[in-house]
Amino acid sequence: MNLEEFLRLNAPEDLASLTTSISTTCVDVWGNIPFKSGLLAGVNPSGDTQKAIDVFSNDLFTDALLTTGQAAEVASEEMAQPMSGKGKVSVAMDPLDGSSNVETNNPLGSIFGFYDRRLPSSGRSLVGALYVTYGGMLTITLSFGKGVHRFVAVRDGPKFTFQLHALDLKLPHKPEVYGFGGLRSDWIAPVKIFVDSLPSRGMRNRYCGTFVGDYNQVLARGGIFSYPQLATKPMGKLRLHYETAPMAFINKQAGGYASDGRGDILDIEPRELEETSPFYIGNSDLVRELERAVAAE
Repeated sequence: MNLEEFLRLNAPEDLASLTTSISTTCVDVWGNIPFKSGLLAGVNPSGDTQKAIDVFSNDLFTDALLTTGQAAEVASEEMAQPMSGKGKVSVAMDPLDGSSNVETNNPLGSIFGFYDRRLPSSGRSLVGALYVTYGGMLTITLSFGKGVHRFVAVRDGPKFTFQLHALDLKLPHKPEVYGFGGLRSDWIAPVKIFVDSLPSRGMRNRYCGTFVGDYNQVLARGGIFSYPQLATKPMGKLRLHYETAPMAFINKQAGGYASDGRGDILDIEPRELEETSPFYIGNSDLVRELERAVAAE
């Protein structure tokens, strides 16, 4: 089954149209990564230095999403203000996750959340989410609230089509991997104690510095990924609208749980588009164990 057939059977028209536009555009982004890796002089609204590929992918995805006529607005971590459209779905995106890793040829990604109301809004307003992985394969992992499914790009003559690669993905019951961002010296005590306990449980450290790449490890092998509360960044680094809520939505459909250390990421009511929080995602039992420890500090 290809992506077009799947969307026709399993997605409302607006989400199908938006997803199709992303599938077409991500092929162009993938092809341009080697040629637009240089730094620009600017910074995005969160203060991160931008690469040419950040701006290129942001502009390409924004134009494609608005052209569908299905987006009420497109908000991006690369733009100070959302772009308005004529549709009913609010789209929040990280157009290129992990661009600082271009030079090391690590996996990169794009993350999209589809909200049924204007932003800012909690993750409970999500009606769908997907992420693209640019690696050895070009894949789209998506959920519209009924399971998690993955499609892989396959060359079909001069173009690519996305074919079903995995249906109804679930986190394995036995966790194998973990990855925690930030400097260990900045981790709060409960995080240090928890991480120190993981090797004795038979778990291995896997961390590449791209959220999408690190989460793919967790989804495939079971475990936990985190950019935790830090002494220097008590509210963490990852952004709710653009990164953590969409990924938490997908992870929940895969049988997992995501927390800010106090409760479900999807329950947070952000007041600003750029709001961040500590983030812990993966197998429910692991995340809830760490959540209890953090909350008790």
